[in-house]
Amino acid sequence: MSCQKVVILDGSGLADRDLSPVLGALSDVLGSDGALIETFRLHEMKLAHCLGCFGCWLKTPGMCVEDDDGRRVAKAVMQSDTTVFFTPVTFGGYSPDLKKMMDHFIQLISPYFQVEHGEVHHPPRYARRPRLVLVGTQRHPNAHEAHIFKTLAGRNAINFHPGSYAAEVVAATDPAEALRRSFEALLARSDSLPFGEAAASLMPPPVAPGEATGEDGPRQALLIVGSPKTSSPSTSSLLGSYLLERLGERGWETESLTLRANLNREEGEAALLASVDRAGLILLVFPLYADALPYLVTRALASISAHRRRSARATPQRLVAIVNSGFPETLQNAVALAICQEFASQSGMRWSGGLALGGGGIVGEQPLNAAKRLGLPVKHVIEALDLTAEALAEGRPVPAQAVNLMTKNPFAWMPFALYRWIYIRFGGKEFEKVAAKNGVSKERLLDQPYAA
Repeated sequence: MSCQKVVILDGSGLADRDLSPVLGALSDVLGSDGALIETFRLHEMKLAHCLGCFGCWLKTPGMCVEDDDGRRVAKAVMQSDTTVFFTPVTFGGYSPDLKKMMDHFIQLISPYFQVEHGEVHHPPRYARRPRLVLVGTQRHPNAHEAHIFKTLAGRNAINFHPGSYAAEVVAATDPAEALRRSFEALLARSDSLPFGEAAASLMPPPVAPGEATGEDGPRQALLIVGSPKTSSPSTSSLLGSYLLERLGERGWETESLTLRANLNREEGEAALLASVDRAGLILLVFPLYADALPYLVTRALASISAHRRRSARATPQRLVAIVNSGFPETLQNAVALAICQEFASQSGMRWSGGLALGGGGIVGEQPLNAAKRLGLPVKHVIEALDLTAEALAEGRPVPAQAVNLMTKNPFAWMPFALYRWIYIRFGGKEFEKVAAKNGVSKERLLDQPYAA
């Protein structure tokens, strides 16, 4: 690695001082043969969370519309030989600080689509891309959580298109020499990409009816909408609102909360935790961002888990998660739901199941039960949510039938391969049309502002 440029994105925060020796050992190994190392301590940087506005594709191609430290980080990453993600493992995912930056990496890929190993992904924007090395740290060994982390790292690598990648999870209490050996082996390794079943195997199976009863909890449901898109109806808000209305019709008290930037302030966090404390059933609904949960959802779950560890509250709570991906394959949501299930386990909540929707754009911006809906058919989505509401209201988990319905092709008569082709073809054309309205030509969509 001599004379190479290495960028480290440090996702540890103020409460992670005990991880400094781990990062120190990693830096020593990286620099042992003369590599030039630049470390970005993300929690100290001015960085807005990604709004999912696609401005980095359609207004300022290849560059986030927010002129903050995120641009500097993105440029350094693309001009490095190796980029290292360093983070405490958070329910199998990244820390909130690292996830905030990860969500911005959409600017480093193309808005078009291609099929890789039977899955839809975005092509790379740059011909030259750094090697990725991902290091997660655990304070307490948890093999399942470590497996989620390594799979997430691989899924990110699929979409980031690095020259190669490798991921490892180490214990914060490992001796310095053991850490050094682990990092030397990691830097010499290239891991295989987790396509298909390697990712789908993490999808939590439907919960058996007897495993998640909630009859002893308060009949109050809290909807937490995790979509950063708040200027217009999001797929997440429409799915969650429909489910919440069905619970309200069954006599449940309901409350809805949309995560916003004030979560980073004391009053915003306090409001979230107060709402969570009142609920017996929590419905977490969000879009897939960088193969996992959006930053604000990651931040919210970290706060809720810490709050529950501090609290002596004994009232049972159930968690249901609904995730929608822009890609048509349902399996792309598997890692995100596995993270939600791991959060429930570590936070003392009862996991009551999850729903995964591929091609979330089919929902559009109209309520699911609107009299004259535009867009693709959503009958299967409505049926899945109706079955889910009925089960949850009776204290049962999300039914397997609802899980299966949510995964259906919106055009039952159309082969999935044809549906995927149409999705790829017209998805790219739609991006070109919107970009043209912004004065961005088809050629400029592939600009490379951070090329070395």
